[in-house]
Parts: sequence; structure tokens; C-alpha cells
Amino acid sequence: MKPTRPLAQVLLRKAIVGYLIFAVGVTGLQLCFEYRNARQEIIRSLDSLARTFAPGVASALRDYQEDLLKSLAHGIGEHELVEAVGISDFRGRINANWRAANDETTSPSLTVQQKLYHRFEDGHEEPLGTLVITSNDDRVFARLQNIAWSVGLSIAAQLLFLGGMLVVLAHMLMVKPLAQFSGQIRQWAAEGQEQCYIDLGPVEIAEIVTLQQGFNQLLRRIAESHALTIVANAELEQRVAQRTRNLNQRNQELAHEHHFILALVRSIPGFVCILDDGGHILIANHAAEALIGYPGVPLAGQHWSFLVTLAPEDHPLQTLFHQAHTAGSATAQVSLVDEAGQECAYQFEALRVGNDADARIIVVGVDITEQHEQKLHLQHLAFHDRLTGLPNRALFIERLEQTLTAAARRNASFAVAFIDLDKFKPINDSAGHEAGDTVLREIAGRLRQCVRESDTVARQGGDEFVLLLQDSTQQGLQRVAEAVLEKVSQPIHWQNAVFTISASIGFAVFPKDGASIEELLKTADGSMYQAKQAGQNQSAFGARPTA
Repeated sequence: MKPTRPLAQVLLRKAIVGYLIFAVGVTGLQLCFEYRNARQEIIRSLDSLARTFAPGVASALRDYQEDLLKSLAHGIGEHELVEAVGISDFRGRINANWRAANDETTSPSLTVQQKLYHRFEDGHEEPLGTLVITSNDDRVFARLQNIAWSVGLSIAAQLLFLGGMLVVLAHMLMVKPLAQFSGQIRQWAAEGQEQCYIDLGPVEIAEIVTLQQGFNQLLRRIAESHALTIVANAELEQRVAQRTRNLNQRNQELAHEHHFILALVRSIPGFVCILDDGGHILIANHAAEALIGYPGVPLAGQHWSFLVTLAPEDHPLQTLFHQAHTAGSATAQVSLVDEAGQECAYQFEALRVGNDADARIIVVGVDITEQHEQKLHLQHLAFHDRLTGLPNRALFIERLEQTLTAAARRNASFAVAFIDLDKFKPINDSAGHEAGDTVLREIAGRLRQCVRESDTVARQGGDEFVLLLQDSTQQGLQRVAEAVLEKVSQPIHWQNAVFTISASIGFAVFPKDGASIEELLKTADGSMYQAKQAGQNQSAFGARPTA
């Protein structure tokens, strides 16, 4: 904070500084004009001196009188303004120079050059050389020194007079009334008077009179406002008392409603959590405590984002809260572990009600484990063979489409294999369908052992199976064929009977043996029939069916 100073001192300081700046500026301009005039006067004097000596110097140059030239240069140098003289001809044969002994200054010089001519009777002029006379700026400054002293003394005298006048006038016209003004205010403030008026007596300054009148008017308004404030405070106290009674009654009603809502929420068997808009849990029932709470620590009062069970930022319930906070509502299916340690599937819905700080987010969850398992079971039945548990033809075709699209995009290859069991029909005819089903289930398990996890084994129907293989090399497919033939031909025990069968395998490789699903399946099927016709229990590659 800047220190305060008396008004007279401030006015005197600012006025003197302003006048000093103005005076210095005007004096500077005056000295500039005087400097220019002095330079021009010296140059005119030098020019006149050069014209005066020009005829004699020209005559001496024409007659090559070097001693006379030096004498003339010395004579010109006797002038009080001359610092140096130089005489030279155009051929450079004659030079006469003179310089003052004390001319060691480095300030700018004032120079006049006079061309020298010889005029013939016919009016023709012959150039002879140049006369150069030089003076110095110090001569100019010497002339300005007296002017500067007189101007400086004048400014100092004016400053003293102006300062004294300002101090006297400021004290009489402003400082004294203002001091009286502030003194009355301090006196009334110390005595604690409720009503006071400023009386400065006769004042010549209109602004101070206006300040006195405005301050007195302000004091009257303050007194009036004070009286009104007393009345308003009395009314306000009555209203506050009534409002307090109303608030106490409403708080009791809200407390009853809160206990009722709390009891209602806790009685709901499903998951129920009520949060404020900032994510702090206000109410949570037993199901919520069991699913997302920490044993022994109540959920109420904790922050939703800091719950240990919901620690990952990408946890579905974290996303559910943020979506409800921004969009107003959200749904999600989440797997959680219940009190018994069993994993359960829950369907959650979150709804944001209210606005701003009064907003609440209600999260409700329903256990859909049974429906989820039933849905998964139905999906499994829709895409898997009931007898063997292998993918059925529909699921196989879906995976084949995905594999073909990815392979075409990456310029990769894969293989499809058709497998048909040899000598299976006699087992069904002689031992019955129960024995045949046992053989099919055993063969399905053995085929799984012959391929990698990334491959697909599916049942085409009857005693036909199909393979989707990621390895499309000849050696890799040959190893799969040998493994399948070896596993399938092993004996199968059923009750007191032993069955021995074999398999015929046909391969088709993308894109060599077909660029579409239909072409690949036809090629694999044709290769399988080729292997069967060749004697069964063997494999064939890339045989397209004949028309």
C-alpha cells in the first residue's frame, strides 16, 4: 500500500514536477533553435572569410608561390572562429595547411569549401584548387553557455515562486477545510453520536461545499435507514422464529419419511443403492452391502468410485454411475459374487432424479442368474449338437464366414476337412442306436484331441464331422489326417462288445481350392468321397467334385 502524504505536499510535488518537465522541454527547444542559428552564423562568417581571401589564394596558386600560400593560410587562421585551413590545387602539387595548436577535439566540425578559379579576359575560367576553412561546434556551445545559465536561473526562480504560492493557496483553500472536515468526523465517531452534521463555515471552493452537502445528506439517509433497519430487524426476528418453528416441524416430518424410506429400501430383496450427485452413498440395503460392500464397513457414507469391489476404472458399475450422472439413466449387466461365494448375474438400472445439488441417483439391481443361465443354455442348444456337444452346422458356417473374411483381408490361408466314419451303419443296425450314439460321442472326444484349441470340430450330421483348421500347410494337414485316422481306428468298448471303425477324410485349402464357402465345402466333400472310393481309412486333398 502506498504511503499517504499531506495534500499541500502532493500538489506541490506534482505541480513542480509538471512545470519542470514543461520548462525543460521549452528550454530544450529554445537551445536547439539558438544552436542552429549560431551554427548558421559561424558558417556565414567562414564563407565570407573564404570569399575575401579567395582572389589572393587563387593568384598565389597560379604563380606557384608556396610560401605565400602558407602565409595566407596562417593569416586566415588568425580569425577567432577558424580552427584549420587547407589549400590545395587540383593537380596535387601545392598544399598549404594550417591547424590551431590546441585543436584536439573530436566533436563535429563546421567546414566551408571555396573553389578557386583564374578568370581570363575573354571570361573563360580555369579551376585552380580548393580553399577549405574549418571551425568547431565548441564555438557554438560556448555561445549557448550564457543562454543556458540565464534560462536555468529563471526556471529556478519561477519554481520557488510557484511552489510558495501553491503551498499557501492549498493550505488556505483546501487543506484547512479538509482538516476541519476530517476532525469533526473523528470527534463524532469517538463520541458515538447517532446524528451529526458537518459545518465548515464559509468555504470558497465549490467542490468542498458540494462534498459537505453530500456528506450531510448521506448522514441523514443513514439515520433514516438505521431507524428502518431497527423496525425491519424486529419483523425479521419474528419471521425467523416462525420459520424456525416451521423448519423444526418439517425436519420431524422428513425424519419420519427418511426412516420410512430406509425401512422400505432395506425390505426390498434386490439390490438398492441411493447416491447423491457427487457419488456418495446415502442409503444401501442388505443386498447391496453383501454384493459390493466390505465386511464390517457400512456402505452409507462411502464414495461409489472408491469402493474396493469397484476399484477398476472400467468396472461396469463405474460406467453405469457416470452414464446416469450425464445422461440421466443407464443400464448394465454385471457378474458379482454373493455372500455364499457364488457368481451371480445382475441386471442394473440407474436413474438420476432432481436437479443440481438436490439430485439423487437411484441404482437398482435384479438377480437374473437363472434367466442368464437359461439363456446361455438355449444359445448353446441352438449352436451345438445335443448328442456330442460339438458345434453344429450353423455355428460352424458362422465361424467359417468369420475366418474367410479375416483371411481374405490378411491374404492368409486356412483349411476345411470333411470326415465320414467307415463301417458305422452296421453298428447301428446290429447293436442299436444307443451303441451308435456311444460311438459318436467317443469319436467326437477323440477328434478334439487331434486339433488345436484355435481349430473347430463340428458335427455335420449322422456320422459326418467337419474341421476348420488354421494350419493350411501340407505337412500340418498331413499330421492332422494321420492323428485322426489313428485315433478313430482305436477300439471302442460298449457293454460287452468292442467296435472298430475307420474314417475317410477330405481336405480343401483357401484360397487354392476355393475362394468361397460353397467352393471350399464342395471341394472338401469331393476329396472325402475320393478317399472313401480309394479304400477308406485314408485322406485326400483338393479333389473338386465332377459334374
